[in-house]
Amino acid sequence: MRILITGCIVFVIWCFFSAWLYNDHLLPALRKPAAVVTVPETVTREADSLMKLKAMMPKDLTIYFEFNDAKFKADPQNDNSIAEFKAWLDKYPGSMLSVTGNTDLVGTPDFNMDLGQKRAEIVGKYLESKGINASRIITQSLGETKPAAGYITKEERAKNRRTEITIKLN
Repeated sequence: MRILITGCIVFVIWCFFSAWLYNDHLLPALRKPAAVVTVPETVTREADSLMKLKAMMPKDLTIYFEFNDAKFKADPQNDNSIAEFKAWLDKYPGSMLSVTGNTDLVGTPDFNMDLGQKRAEIVGKYLESKGINASRIITQSLGETKPAAGYITKEERAKNRRTEITIKLN
């Protein structure tokens, strides 16, 4: 019985102590406004000009493909974007176009890597036919390694069968 009484007394003392600690020390510390440290801004004109340059760049172009196919149909919207890329390349001779082929998960990794390369090359040739110099185009395949969507549904897999055209600054 002594153990129960001693345990109850210790529990009551612990409750009073923890209530005092919470109310007198923790709550006031939580209510204090946090000190805000302001870091002085350093003006970096180079970074600002790079951000402006990136903001002016044409948006990346994505061309989608059918399953197990490297053929695509010309689209007037794609042609408008390609014209923007061509104008950009003419204005900034140090930049390049990166054409990256991607596939879905169906098939072996080697087959998908080859299919992604075929897709990138066919789009690269199309870009050449639109007046972009072949030396300014970098084609590569990522195969199934960089999915844009999941692989569960047909719609998700269709989003992964794509070629992306982006500008690379030098």
